[in-house]
Amino acid sequence: MRIKLIAFIAALLLTPVHAGLWEKITTMGVKTVTPTSEYLIETPGWNIRVYEWTPADNPNTRCLFAAGSQKGGVACYSIND
Repeated sequence: MRIKLIAFIAALLLTPVHAGLWEKITTMGVKTVTPTSEYLIETPGWNIRVYEWTPADNPNTRCLFAAGSQKGGVACYSIND
């Protein structure tokens, strides 16, 4: 009975339904920051989303994060004001 219970709990935790569970557990207590600006860039064949924010430890810097819908479409840039 104990082995069945352990197998059931293991199967439950490994199912795709709980795919975000590990992320939630490991980031508990971490502060979530809202970007200062977010927008889309229209380009043929891409869906590029851009997020801008100012880091808390360096207010003279602006960071940009661009995420695209094709392979390798992620980049992060730091711009000094």
